[in-house]
Amino acid sequence: MKRATPAAVPVDVQAADGAWSTAFAPTDIEDRLADLAAPTSRLRILNPFDPVIRDRSRLKRLFGFDYRVEMFVPAAKRQWGYYVYPLLEVDRFVGRLEVKALRDKGVLDVMNLWPQPGVKWTAARLKKLDAELARLARFVSVGTVTWSCPRI
Repeated sequence: MKRATPAAVPVDVQAADGAWSTAFAPTDIEDRLADLAAPTSRLRILNPFDPVIRDRSRLKRLFGFDYRVEMFVPAAKRQWGYYVYPLLEVDRFVGRLEVKALRDKGVLDVMNLWPQPGVKWTAARLKKLDAELARLARFVSVGTVTWSCPRI
């Protein structure tokens, strides 16, 4: 009798706090990892419903990023804001951003920016954020980015 090939193999995964746990991965996980392109150095504004964000407990465990969508939370009980975007740079979450498209004025307004603890906002990082905000402004069809909060 021929033995079946396993669909998954155990792998050790390190969490953001340094703890290790066992998880399961496809049997060709090493080949898949070898074929991955290096992460971009761009700073990314992630949609709160992006697959990397969706599983909040996994996000906190692997990246140390505690995130919650607060649009359904009463305003007085929100920690961050109505619609807050996580900011990802390479493989690290570096902050949160609250922006609003004011289409009648042709403006993308940066309402709040919260850096992650321990993350320094250098001129280079701010330049990356400006580039990403310009991309987001084009995507939502507005021409100008304004800041109603301090630029850090």
